[in-house]
Amino acid sequence: MLTPEDENYVYSRIGMALISAQRVEFLTGKLLENLTEFDKTVYGITTSEFLEHSSKSKDAVKTLGSIFKLLKLNPKLVVEYELNDYLKKRNLFIHKFWETYLSSKSVEQAKKAVDFCFEFGQFSDRVTSFFKGFLFFLALRHVIDRDHIDPDLKMWNKDFEYFMASLDGKKLQ
Repeated sequence: MLTPEDENYVYSRIGMALISAQRVEFLTGKLLENLTEFDKTVYGITTSEFLEHSSKSKDAVKTLGSIFKLLKLNPKLVVEYELNDYLKKRNLFIHKFWETYLSSKSVEQAKKAVDFCFEFGQFSDRVTSFFKGFLFFLALRHVIDRDHIDPDLKMWNKDFEYFMASLDGKKLQ
């Protein structure tokens, strides 16, 4: 049986995982806003299919699944397998976490819950870095070179490198 301190520790890890998931959702929303600004004939970054579907869904509620579906319409700019895997884990966390990990207050379940939250948080950090790098990449269209990028975005330079390496390797590094 869990002690109150152990239970509090589990809940603190759940909170950390929740914040990491919300960070990913926030960044993907910003990314989608930026991508829909592109004109394919000028930049050639987004696909016409993406532009068509994103314009149709402008006023629709955007779930993480629907955002990922739109992002996957730009296959050269995403790592589809990683997005699918992240979405699967995020949905388990949001919709089935209690049922899967907390239906009893056993020490074994608590350990599995903490392990899942830790691994999910690390995965969220990699996805966050990828999307920050993607946003950095999009910001480059407004400047002569990296040295002239907005100071707030400059701190995402390593995320840009991560984004490029992940695209090159076709998986999150």
